[in-house]
Order: sequence, then C-alpha cells, then structure tokens
Amino acid sequence: MIIQLLLIIITFLPNPDPNPKATIDWRERRKLNWSDFKGIPDLSSPNAALTSTSILISYGYDKTSFTYQLKCVFHPEKSWTKVKSDLILTHEQGHFDITQIFTRKLNKELMGYKYDPSNVEKDIQSIYQRIHQEQDAFQRTYDRETNFSRNAIKQDEWNLKMEKELMELEQYSNYPNQ
Repeated sequence: MIIQLLLIIITFLPNPDPNPKATIDWRERRKLNWSDFKGIPDLSSPNAALTSTSILISYGYDKTSFTYQLKCVFHPEKSWTKVKSDLILTHEQGHFDITQIFTRKLNKELMGYKYDPSNVEKDIQSIYQRIHQEQDAFQRTYDRETNFSRNAIKQDEWNLKMEKELMELEQYSNYPNQ
C-alpha cells in the first residue's frame, strides 16, 4: 500500500529557512526527481515513499504595520522512497504542488488581514490553523481519490485540478520571500 505523508510546519522564527541549500523551493517550479529523495527509508513502514514539505512563515510587526515572508519547500533529507515509478513520483509531486496551493491561499489570507497589533499572534495562528485544516482535508481527499497513485485516471484528473488551482491562485504566487 502506498501511503503519502505530508508534513506542514509553520515556523515563527526570524529566519524561516536557516539552511536554504537543504531544501527545494517550490517557486523554482523544478519538478521533483527520485534523486531529491535523500532520506533513509523506514523499512518497517508500509509507505512506498514519504514526502516532507513545509510552509515556512516569518513575520514581524510594530504598532502600525505587519510584514511577513512565506516559503514553500521540499525537504530532501526527510523524504524517502522504497519504490521508484513515474506514477508514484507524479503523485509525490502532487503533494508538493498542494503545499504550494495552500502557501498561496495563506498569502491571500495574510494580504487581506486587517492588522490588529493587540491580536496579531492570535490572528495569525487562527488564519494558519484554518488554512492547515483545509490543506489537510485536501491532501487526504487527494490520497483517497487517487488511491495513493494507483488509480491513474483519478491521478490525471487531480493533476489537472491542481494545475487549475495553481492558475486560479497565480495572483498570490508572488508572496514575500527571503
């Protein structure tokens, strides 16, 4: 059974990506390949592959303004595979693309945020939690409907769906980044 796990991490640190060479930034739109999966496979896991991605965020604020930076990354050292096939790799890319979709959705929400210095921490966490829940449900539906890549017809449908989502959110792709 192929089970896909996606780790979404929100980091409230001054430097959200302390080792940028250790990650692949989605914005480069370079498709993943199997050599990107550098982690050691968990042989006891039923997973055929594991993809680790993150939405990184850092932000700052004062009495009058709020700024933030976002980054959607793939973690090669935390990602691994036991089975290499084009269909599985396409499925794995889908999980990375979904993370980008939700990075854009987070950017959209933050762009529309009515800054309140007295509640900024609570507000940002609330926005993130809502986006994260939506993303988690989207990922689970993706895995269920594609049967973890085994249903090639559904995988193709989802590939088109993700491209459509990315295009619809294109205006939010230019998020502040390091």
